Amino acid sequence: MWAVGNDGTGQLVAHAFARVGDRLTTQLEPVEQILLGQLIDELSQVLRRPEDADTPAVDPLARELGLEGLTGIAPEPPDNPIAARLLPDGYRDDPIAATEFRRYTDDSLRASKLADAEVMKAGLEAAADDPSGRIEIEPAEADHWVRAMNDLRLALGVELGITNESQIPPDPADLDEQLAGRAMLYDFLTWWQDGLVVALMGE
Repeated sequence: MWAVGNDGTGQLVAHAFARVGDRLTTQLEPVEQILLGQLIDELSQVLRRPEDADTPAVDPLARELGLEGLTGIAPEPPDNPIAARLLPDGYRDDPIAATEFRRYTDDSLRASKLADAEVMKAGLEAAADDPSGRIEIEPAEADHWVRAMNDLRLALGVELGITNESQIPPDPADLDEQLAGRAMLYDFLTWWQDGLVVALMGE
């Protein structure tokens, strides 16, 4: 078990993942479900791109390849630093190649990440209907959960100034109340994701 933090009444305790048959299970307290659900909503909002007022023309090559949803105009790199972390340039030293890469991958990458977030959110909502807070993850859902947790960690990392996996997260005691809460969630998600991966490996 792992202590997430303190809500004024005591520590919140999350349970590690366990394998039951071909499923993975864990438990969350109601407040933990709410906090993670809010994080997923924030993540989804960042990943959704506002629809353009005018429908852009379809790229001829995209039509030939059966990718009618692909437009001839490459989307601009995200201004939001969290979106920029989640949707990075494919080629940092080649702006032209980076633009083409984004044109062909931006929509599908956003959709994939949103799908991961939706799977995790659905699991949290199901847990909210269970008095024990039990979460069951089917085999087909596990990879979605791992990726969604990683995206949540990346988003929180931007807020906390964490730029790479080897960087030591800041001590919550050194931060203001809001960032301290984000730091504790970052630590929790790191622990939780690692536990899920270990459970998936059957260790």
